[in-house]
Amino acid sequence: MNKSNKGMFTVLALSAALAACGGGGGGGGGGGASTTTSDSSPTTPVVVAPTSSGQRQVSADCSFTQKIGAARNDNLRISRVSWLQSVQQDSSDVESRLAGAKAVKMRIDVLANNSPLAPVIRSVKVYNAATSGCVSIPVNAPSRVPSSVNEHSLTTAFTADIPAELVQPGMSVSLWLDDNVGRSESEADATYRVLQPRVAPAITETIRIIPIRLSGITGGVSSAEDIASLIERMYPVSQVNVVYAPVLDVGGLLSSVLNLVGSLLYGTIGQMQNLLDTLDDRCAELNGSQWSARTAPKCIGVLPSNLIFSADSGAGQVVGLAYVGGTTMLARSVTAVDNFSVSSPYQSSHWINFNAMTLAHEFGHVMDLDHAACGGATGLDPRLYDDGGLAGGAGYDAVRGSYFSSIGTTEFADVMSYCGKEWMSDRGYLAAMAYRAGSANIAARSINEPSQWLKISLGASGWKVRRSSFAPNTLVPSTLTLRVSSEKGQEALALSSAVVSEHHETGNYGPFFINLGDRDVSALSLESSNVQLASWSADVL
Repeated sequence: MNKSNKGMFTVLALSAALAACGGGGGGGGGGGASTTTSDSSPTTPVVVAPTSSGQRQVSADCSFTQKIGAARNDNLRISRVSWLQSVQQDSSDVESRLAGAKAVKMRIDVLANNSPLAPVIRSVKVYNAATSGCVSIPVNAPSRVPSSVNEHSLTTAFTADIPAELVQPGMSVSLWLDDNVGRSESEADATYRVLQPRVAPAITETIRIIPIRLSGITGGVSSAEDIASLIERMYPVSQVNVVYAPVLDVGGLLSSVLNLVGSLLYGTIGQMQNLLDTLDDRCAELNGSQWSARTAPKCIGVLPSNLIFSADSGAGQVVGLAYVGGTTMLARSVTAVDNFSVSSPYQSSHWINFNAMTLAHEFGHVMDLDHAACGGATGLDPRLYDDGGLAGGAGYDAVRGSYFSSIGTTEFADVMSYCGKEWMSDRGYLAAMAYRAGSANIAARSINEPSQWLKISLGASGWKVRRSSFAPNTLVPSTLTLRVSSEKGQEALALSSAVVSEHHETGNYGPFFINLGDRDVSALSLESSNVQLASWSADVL
């Protein structure tokens, strides 16, 4: 991530396509029947029975009755139901999808004519597929029903908080409004919904904090709890386990090549990439055998305050770096996550501190997201919005209880962009969810295929090679080849390059990866345009 002299910083873009999700039916016709289904929800038909003795039964996973009476002519209706889970998603949108085991706030926009009092009966019941039972959820409401939606606030909306343990595949939600008088059947049709959202399996992340030390100064974070909360509040993960790893002293790697200016040591982005490569090797040692970058623990190298890396252009600092779809990232020390002097998202400053948001941005890269098109970022992720913003979408910070909408303003930008007040967009949220849930367009590497991955990189002391359990999910072609001697003879095999978040121009930044499959290797030769760059015998592997 690059911070320019104007104070902009990068937000890495998203890179995993997501499967759609959406909420089901409601407002069925009197005496009619409707069925709502989704990939991971019940398929129980929603049946509205004919009115009898002044009431009717709506049969669903969580059934309920409605009182039927004379027409009220107040046009009371449920206009829209939205899911708030870091981002706002319309329950009727087939692309919507909830992260499993992660709490959801329902935004229920109820409208009416002439500002009547809020209905006395306002009920939400959530079907628990694990117990085949229904759980009642309290509904908060304003004293009177508005005539229009306030897009920028929750103050006039009805809300209900669904706890994390009820957000699971197979859930459904019954919502209805009523009072002691009742209303006509057609009016009653507008005052209930039966929603069957798609829900991804619960995702747990393990994050290793690796403090980096240089010249007696060590990077760090405010607390493991702060970092866990930061990731949980922005990404579609239900639980983050943060553990501390031993300090990585980089004096031997960097001290002799950095420029000392006062008390600060300055390096180039190339030297920062060498540090990221070293960190990646340490991360692999700590993680041991893993199947994929997607599910492996992620490693955050925390830079000390005396170490500064400059962009190639000389304009500003590079404050973060990561392998897109990998396991490893660099970020600056985080002394606090929240800026409590900012009480509202609509204030001029961001309520999340800069270094914490940088860390969140870089974490987006290891969630296989790339950059959003705002602030001059390169390596744009086509799954994000073209303007690099939230495209009229809204966000919700469950920790701060803060809701905000981007309608009518450009002040909010995608966390994977370089500008504005950054937050996760709904497209980024769903893409990250699809990647971690394994339902995205993930590199086709079967767990059953022969695997003998090698990582080849150019460090400060020259070319090096090591075995790797996997490669990053995002790889691009390179111009380098690896000449492999094995029982199959000599073969010239193409190497693929990892994508470094600040380098998108070519595929020759590295590190480079190749799967040698089941070959019994005797020698390796790294080549560029038939010129040998390095060679290794089998005993180094």
